[in-house]
Amino acid sequence: MATEPTIGENLARLRSQTGLTQRELSVKSGVGLPTIRGLERGARTTALMATISKLASALDVKPSVLLGARQTLHQDDGSRDESITRLRRAIHPLDGLAGVSVQADTGEVPSVEDLHRSVEQAWRTYHRGEFSELIAGLPALLVGARVAAGELRGGPRRAAHAALSRAYQAAAQAAGHLGQDDLARSAVERSMPAADTADDGLLVASGCNALAWVLLRQNESELAGQIASAAADRLNPRFSRGQYREVRMWGRLRLTGVTAASRQEDFPTAEELLADARRCTTVVDVDAMDYVNGGHQSAFGPSRVTMIAVEVAMARQEPAVALRLARSVSPTPRIPPMTRGRHLLDVAQAQTWLGQYSEAVQTLTRVHGMAPEWIRYQVLAREVVRQVQENRGRRRLDGLVPLAKHLNLVTV
Repeated sequence: MATEPTIGENLARLRSQTGLTQRELSVKSGVGLPTIRGLERGARTTALMATISKLASALDVKPSVLLGARQTLHQDDGSRDESITRLRRAIHPLDGLAGVSVQADTGEVPSVEDLHRSVEQAWRTYHRGEFSELIAGLPALLVGARVAAGELRGGPRRAAHAALSRAYQAAAQAAGHLGQDDLARSAVERSMPAADTADDGLLVASGCNALAWVLLRQNESELAGQIASAAADRLNPRFSRGQYREVRMWGRLRLTGVTAASRQEDFPTAEELLADARRCTTVVDVDAMDYVNGGHQSAFGPSRVTMIAVEVAMARQEPAVALRLARSVSPTPRIPPMTRGRHLLDVAQAQTWLGQYSEAVQTLTRVHGMAPEWIRYQVLAREVVRQVQENRGRRRLDGLVPLAKHLNLVTV
């Protein structure tokens, strides 16, 4: 079986195509000559996303081209097992274990600035639903963050641990979407000591939220709710602009509790927690992402709260209520594609339950347009398409066949 080209091989090929020498590429990109030489000769096999982005910009290509990222890592594609192996090795490095002798790919100590840029890029890639590119860059990010956390001292050391914690949380989300829930849980657990060393209460709360997300995936809804509730209680913010970040995190934890309660069909508790989250919108009155201050996992604001209310209505099997609520969700670009896509899957399912099959296909087509790779991982998207296929009768629905093919479903 043919092996995929390495980053270094891609770099050498693209550099040659542009007619640049290694030194010229170094000057143009701002990346050190030793790094470029090391990558091209295979002495280094990874690089931070900040470095990849600089090189890609200088070569006038997307980072995914330089990384050689697959178009998708769906379970029906052959590259998936290899990608999971790379991710597992990045989360569970063997170097440093007693009695184990392996070559650690460490390289130079990255700057804190480059680390945080790489972490932010990783989370932006995640929220676009581009998991293949995310996983291609995660091993280098985790290696670089671990090296920096071990070598730096004082304030820079705490900053490196913050980057490491956020990188582990990104790895957890990626692993979860690949169906590797135990690996996701392990990544979250590794993120927690790093957040504690960073002395960042919001990052610790974010780690608790990530752990609750993994537990929800593992059908541990009661435990997920308890963890989210305890983390919110520890924050206990004042509802004022002075504690904007804390209020936003508290609201996100409450929304996680809503999901946990609704999955247990404890709807009174879900509604109570939803009311708490709505109260937060008196402070966080505009939906927004914050990739730096603990808000990297998801957006929070009025529209996001309403999206979760739609989710609760669907859990109650009230599709008409869900569609009525959905009409009040603002189509704001401040909410990233993956979050909007997840909400629209609820909308499509509600439309299907009400026999609005053409509308459901149109809604799924919107999701496909905003997050084409992400939708392939979504069990709910497949379920909705199957429901439409089974119940549409003889009607021909524009867009249904392309959707079914994209989701690797049999077209009928």
